[in-house]
Amino acid sequence: MTRPPKSLVHVVGLFALATVFACGGSSNTTAQTPSSSSTTVEVSASGASVRTLQIAPDSLRVDKVGGRDAYLYPDGLLDLAFVVDVTGPLAALFLMSTDERGEPDNFFRVNTMIGTEEAPQMFGGTLELGRMSSGLGVMEEGKWINKANGSVTIPAGQHHLTLYTSNMGGLQSGRHLRVFGVLSDRSVIKGPILTLP
Repeated sequence: MTRPPKSLVHVVGLFALATVFACGGSSNTTAQTPSSSSTTVEVSASGASVRTLQIAPDSLRVDKVGGRDAYLYPDGLLDLAFVVDVTGPLAALFLMSTDERGEPDNFFRVNTMIGTEEAPQMFGGTLELGRMSSGLGVMEEGKWINKANGSVTIPAGQHHLTLYTSNMGGLQSGRHLRVFGVLSDRSVIKGPILTLP
């Protein structure tokens, strides 16, 4: 995960609350269920889901992570931070920019995959390895849940997480973000869409 995002544009207005839009479509392994915010999220047969995505209050106010796998310490850049409610089990998380329909547009992506680990097929499969994108720090109740190598395993049950990624550019007002959860069989569930204010 050594390749940074493409441009360095300061995120404008990232502290404001963002609008969450309804998801579009579902994968072969999921069904759609309304969330408490009247959007739709995908739920896997195991019950796994990504239910919410919001900008965290400390976004662009703290420096907790760097841009590489397992870089869970400051790098001199203020971090983007997002609050996510998920239900496990999940084997990995992707935070990606999308189009209005919620489909990845390959402009911005960070994840908890590492090294030579292959992305799910919808994200490139063998053409997209963990080391090819920036890392993602994940906290629960103020503690890192990333393993020493930067990966995460989120057990069954509900989890309130904060995601941190180094602010190396690209995101600006109006861009859409989405968290995707990866299951142990490499299938993917989609969370709600966040539009930056």
